[in-house]
Amino acid sequence: MKVLVLAGTHANQKALCHKIAEVCDLSAIVVSDNIPRKKKDRTRQARLIINRIGNRIVGWPLVDAWSKTLAAYETSFPQFPDVPLIKVRNVNDDSTLEALKRYSPDLTVVSGTNLIGQKVIEFANARGGIINLHTGISPYVKGGPNCTNWCLAKNWFHLIGNTIMWLDSGIDAGSIIATERTSLTGNETLQDLQTKVMDHAHDLYVSAIRQLAKGDQVPSVPQRDIAVGTTFYTVDWNMSEIRNAIKNFRENYRAFFYDIESNRQLLDAVKLVGLI
Repeated sequence: MKVLVLAGTHANQKALCHKIAEVCDLSAIVVSDNIPRKKKDRTRQARLIINRIGNRIVGWPLVDAWSKTLAAYETSFPQFPDVPLIKVRNVNDDSTLEALKRYSPDLTVVSGTNLIGQKVIEFANARGGIINLHTGISPYVKGGPNCTNWCLAKNWFHLIGNTIMWLDSGIDAGSIIATERTSLTGNETLQDLQTKVMDHAHDLYVSAIRQLAKGDQVPSVPQRDIAVGTTFYTVDWNMSEIRNAIKNFRENYRAFFYDIESNRQLLDAVKLVGLI
């Protein structure tokens, strides 16, 4: 099966591409700088700047954990696999469509890009389909900038995990191929938590791709058939949410996993989709 990956520039995407290359014919990678094509609203831009400052100061433990996770991936995977790389400013640039036409993949795989536009989706679907990795359990937790951190902020430790889905034009809204919780003990540091979630995301993604490569059927469950969840937005990741995330991790995270039976009702209420 020929696969084309649409990826961001970070080391976790480099790592994922290497793992994908082990289970299929990786034809090429479109690497996006994720530069917006439209200017952002000034009010929204101001909120984002304030949030970014708050994240660097109040949220330093979260930033440090993610930075160390990326650094570890960079050590192991300093480069993308040795396949053609198409570098674009935005994943919806014409060069992406040209790459899809040139390589005509059986499957298009997305990770870490900005929102995929309808033209790219339609072209990829006309060939073999397009799938996406979301590091959160859809439909319960969608959006960004980091759904693991949003789960910490909301005390939703039972919703820390990953989703593989068929991609559509919504935000983490496509029909689900697989959802799984990340296996956690409660003893994790913040860096351990981020690394475990990302490693699990890669493993789940590769499992789905391997199954598709073999020609096996995979689930396609509409999210509306599961639940109505919450979509989070980067502009709302403010100092209050950041403080909550750090406080809840320090005070509640370990207790949740140490007394798992007391939280059985929360865990059992979550409907997960398993690979066939």
